[in-house]
Amino acid sequence: MKPTLFLVIPFIALLGLSSCFEEPDYDLRPALISFDDFYFVDPPGATDTLVIRVNFQDGDGNLGLTAREGSFFDPFTIRRDINGDPIKFDPNDGNQPPFNCTDFIFPQGNNPIIVGNDTITDTIWIEPNPLVRNFEVTLSRRVSDGVYEVVDFGDPSICRAPLGGRFPPLKDDFSNTKPLEGTIQFSAPSLIFKPLFRNDSLKIGVVIRDRTGLESNMLESAPFTLSEITRFTE
Repeated sequence: MKPTLFLVIPFIALLGLSSCFEEPDYDLRPALISFDDFYFVDPPGATDTLVIRVNFQDGDGNLGLTAREGSFFDPFTIRRDINGDPIKFDPNDGNQPPFNCTDFIFPQGNNPIIVGNDTITDTIWIEPNPLVRNFEVTLSRRVSDGVYEVVDFGDPSICRAPLGGRFPPLKDDFSNTKPLEGTIQFSAPSLIFKPLFRNDSLKIGVVIRDRTGLESNMLESAPFTLSEITRFTE
């Protein structure tokens, strides 16, 4: 499941710079205010896409990461034994979790995975990096009246990357600590949404992180089904 597009639309072009306006006093922790929109694009003969637009505020505007920025870049680290070798999946090892597609990586077909100096040809235990994404999305599915459970995309029956991704820096100069507000758009193309969710009642949850790792509040949508939010073109 591959995150693609992020679009930032500032609500106030010169936020805090004009003497005609009082600078807003936003918290340094980013805040998600509301959903601007969310919808499911189902174009004939093309890939389905879930599009989410959220409105945010941030007190110092330190939002966004470049593609290869520091410790935020690596999606995981390899767990190693006392000899420094990658730890292979072992269902009889009580220290390891049950097999899933979040805590383990494995080659596809005959193609090994190259990680630094390691060539991975087996199923390897890893430590996911929770900070690799600054835009986190969860989908919750109704399992009984009024009860929703978060869908685990790492479950072996689904085995997809978590929803979410990384939006780019929203400022050219982060020494400028003026507040920022705007809208972030996230698009997630996938072939599994319709077969996986069909007519299920769903909720979307969104969290964003600033450059120091501070998390926003969780913004949660009202219940919906894919058919209720489907558009056939953007």
